Amino acid sequence: MKKNKNSLLLDIGWCEWVSFPSLKIPAIEAQVVMESKQSILNIFDFSTFKEGEDLMISFGVHPIQDNNDVEVYSVMPVKTRRLVSFADGDREWCYVIETEMRIGSMKKNIDLTLVNREESIFRLHLAPQNIKSLVKVNPQKSYLTGDIVNDYSISNSLN
Repeated sequence: MKKNKNSLLLDIGWCEWVSFPSLKIPAIEAQVVMESKQSILNIFDFSTFKEGEDLMISFGVHPIQDNNDVEVYSVMPVKTRRLVSFADGDREWCYVIETEMRIGSMKKNIDLTLVNREESIFRLHLAPQNIKSLVKVNPQKSYLTGDIVNDYSISNSLN
């Protein structure tokens, strides 16, 4: 009997909890944006510097929606820069890093485009194109990999 390829994919909804261990972010709520080609992380207080031959970026993230009290800071090597077009018509060059993302039982290295636009409701916009060979998106459902807010307080795990 032939196995259905779709049965091996991780089911995710339009909104999911994601973690980035190397960024020290145990949980951040992600909006899965079907039409997006790049995953975007909203950051603040960033600066770049050279470490040997590598360009590095230091930045902060507010991982909890509508809460600027919790701050997580990270330093990562810059992979590249990318011109990003925003819904309001603005365009700007943004830094891109590569990091491991965990969602449900899946682990995958992805490119994250870093933008300094915290006015967005979601701090992370996940492009399923980055992980399309591993997931199946159900845009009518959310938290198919688990709703951690009901399991424990995120604020307590970040302190």
